[in-house]
Amino acid sequence: IYIMSLLLMRIKFPTTYPLVYKTLRVDGNITTAEAIKFIAEAVHVSDLLTGGEGLWIPEEMKWLDDDTILSQYEGLTEVEHVELKSKIQPPPDDDFCCCNNSVCFF
Repeated sequence: IYIMSLLLMRIKFPTTYPLVYKTLRVDGNITTAEAIKFIAEAVHVSDLLTGGEGLWIPEEMKWLDDDTILSQYEGLTEVEHVELKSKIQPPPDDDFCCCNNSVCFF
């Protein structure tokens, strides 16, 4: 018997996408990688995926692991939003002095 646990997630998308935010019901029994594909299909942006995307929780400043089941993250539905964005960050420009784990300091 398969019991679906639905998570209500507010997703923030990259500025290059045709939408900014979307709230979706996502199956909590799928992995982060599967959720990324589901989210992209649900909002019709699958063609914009490059394969380097991840789910980022800005409040906790952490990436969700691609192979972890969403329901294993406590409090995932309590965060303001989850960002769908590229894990590959562009190189810093002259305004940055250093970068550490995709968090840049001015």
